[in-house]
Amino acid sequence: MIIKVRNKTEDFNGYRAARTKSLFNAERGNEFNLDADLPVEGMDWQIGVVVGPSGSGKTSIGKELFGGGKIIDLYDGWDNNIPIVEAVDPGGDFNSVTGAFAGVGLGDVPSWLRPFKALSNGQQFRAGLARVLVEDNDEIIIDEFTSVIDRQIAKIGALAFGKGWRRKKGKKVVLLSCHYDILEWLQPDWVFDTGTGEFKKKANSEADHQSSWNLGRSTPLIGSILKSIII
Repeated sequence: MIIKVRNKTEDFNGYRAARTKSLFNAERGNEFNLDADLPVEGMDWQIGVVVGPSGSGKTSIGKELFGGGKIIDLYDGWDNNIPIVEAVDPGGDFNSVTGAFAGVGLGDVPSWLRPFKALSNGQQFRAGLARVLVEDNDEIIIDEFTSVIDRQIAKIGALAFGKGWRRKKGKKVVLLSCHYDILEWLQPDWVFDTGTGEFKKKANSEADHQSSWNLGRSTPLIGSILKSIII
């Protein structure tokens, strides 16, 4: 799959814009072009990640995937007049909702009785993951994955979400993220790095998993770490 991103805004020529162009050699600052090769056709996959620095084209790529499908914001669309236990999948199965909360690490039961706006950043992130897991979506894209939360919560949340999503057989999700540290915890089926243009598939053998996602930084995911994870 070849994705061509061609974003263009008006070319402003005010004093500050003109001086910026002159000082920093930024004549084409009103244009952003990116060609991305994501060879996922024919692959059997469930979780993909587009990772890279801010402003490197992740969201633009996401808008081209799945026929231009909607990009989901974990923090948007909540009814802040009711507690999250009522807001997630209204009318659905109670056990599925509470099980999703527990599955993504939102095990603080009193927090289920608060509206989304009253939760901490970490709790909001986990509530958003639970809502995604409960909803029936065949193909979705999640933007700003783990962007505004503590990195330890991000890693554990990524691990929990990955396990939960793989139970949704045949469903596909692409996560857009600035952070490389979640890759070894999430263990996606493929990763595209907008910073380097590199595409990598998940290693076939368990022995190679530790070095599969050394695109940015590396944090070995080994037994001593796993022993301390509580979900």
